[in-house]
Amino acid sequence: MDFDPRPYIKEIARGPHGRRDLTREQARELFAAIFAGRVGEAPLGGILVALRMKNEALDEIAGMMEALAPHVAPLRLPSGARALLLASYNGARKLANLVPLLALRLAREGVPVLVHGVAQEPSRVTTFDVLARLGHPACASLEEAERRLDDERIACVPLSLLSPALARVVDMRLVMGVRNTGHTLAKLLLPANVEPHSACRLVSVTHPDFLGLMRGYFAAVPGDALLLRGVEGEPVVRLHAPQTIEALGGAGAVELRIDAAEAGYPLPERDADSTARWTREVIEGRIAAPLALAAEASLIARHCRR
Repeated sequence: MDFDPRPYIKEIARGPHGRRDLTREQARELFAAIFAGRVGEAPLGGILVALRMKNEALDEIAGMMEALAPHVAPLRLPSGARALLLASYNGARKLANLVPLLALRLAREGVPVLVHGVAQEPSRVTTFDVLARLGHPACASLEEAERRLDDERIACVPLSLLSPALARVVDMRLVMGVRNTGHTLAKLLLPANVEPHSACRLVSVTHPDFLGLMRGYFAAVPGDALLLRGVEGEPVVRLHAPQTIEALGGAGAVELRIDAAEAGYPLPERDADSTARWTREVIEGRIAAPLALAAEASLIARHCRR
């Protein structure tokens, strides 16, 4: 722990009138030290809380992602349709978790789906919980993930396999009790050998400021992403009202509208067993899928085949 983070903390933690954003270079230097394990738990907690209170700036996120790049493992993705990188870090708090249904529908349409995330709150039902009950448990290695993507078109990969350094930052949620910058970086994660435009990242946002930050990031940094206002922080559309998904990268932002909506669709109970049973019945055609989620899956599949 030979890195002194105090000059950086003084920049971002001076209160609402004195705090300043880090430059891109400062953010890269600070997070390079964090990812290298050179910053202790106490100062790391302070840094993450200060960033949460301040809100991250675009240059800060860009610098952090540059610092993260050497700490992400390579992973071979299947050829054909672009793979979808589906970050699932929240889980269901009040409603049933629909991410497993979205992922399985896309896999059935031939889109390789890499689900990555962590399980952090026992009170929430995670995507990993439900998919494990449907025969898709978390992979024990990246080699297993590659085989599953080839054979089943879906693989669940703990963040600790893709980036142990980032997992340490995300796991600070268990210490601090709140989400942190690591969760934002996880949504932007790409395996080390994957070119920015050769895979699509499905990114969920929860508030307008974060929406603007993600738009700015993909305008400044090459890549391909689909951006939406998710449900409980997960990347699934609302079922009861029309909404848009933004395709970012290349030609800029393009709005893709989902008009399918239905009020009162009967969702299962929130627990993992009930959600898994319902998901299986929908996949097998015994229950009609929610119209909006079916439309989201079709839109994503078309985008990944483009």
